[in-house]
Parts: sequence; structure tokens; C-alpha cells
Amino acid sequence: MVRLVLFVSAALCSLSLVAQGMPQAQPHQQVKQLDAVVKLDAQQERDIERMLTDSREKTDKLYGRMQALKMALGGEIGPEFDEDAIREKAKALGELSGELTAETALLQARIQGALTDQQRRKLRQHAQPQ
Repeated sequence: MVRLVLFVSAALCSLSLVAQGMPQAQPHQQVKQLDAVVKLDAQQERDIERMLTDSREKTDKLYGRMQALKMALGGEIGPEFDEDAIREKAKALGELSGELTAETALLQARIQGALTDQQRRKLRQHAQPQ
């Protein structure tokens, strides 16, 4: 099961790359990669592509908020610092990080839910070292 999660995680990690300015696969391309392994039906392709698109929108917003908070936190650093302000911004940044982690885990769970037992088995087999 851990390998399955790792495989799906790797397939979906490009969600985080957009916020870092790195090239990423589009949801359609990610679905095609998954389809090559587990043979999705047309409805599964549409559903998973929608899941990826919705999740990307959420994670993009979270990354944007995190970047703004990081900049604001950096602005607090100096010889005349405000400890409460630093702690408040750091706490908010941690909460956003938690939201991002939850969104990523939820996306993986939703995709797992869209697959049949047989497809999950294929994905597990594919994720195992050869």
C-alpha cells in the first residue's frame, strides 16, 4: 500500500511544481499516464481529470498564500523584531502547510476511490520494484 501511495504521489507531485515555477504535466497528461498503467474508462478519465484540476486550483491558491506569508515573515526579521508578529505569521504558515498536505492526501484518496479493485491491484504491481 505504501508503494501505491508513493506511485500516486509521484504521479501527482507536479501539482506542487507549478508554484515553484517548474514545468508540470497538465491534468489530461497525468490522467493519460495513469490510464497507461490501469486502463481507465472514459468516465474515470473525466472524473480524475476534474479531481486533478480542482485540486490544482486549491493548491495554487494555497501556494500563493504561503508565498505571501513567507515574504511577510521575512519582512519581520531585523534587529527591531516583533516576536508576536513573527510567531503569528509562522503559525499561519504552518496551518497553510497543513491544508496543503491535507489537500494532497485527499486528492490521492479520491483517485483511489475512483479506481476499481483490479485497477488498484495493477497500480500496486506497477509501483513495485522490478
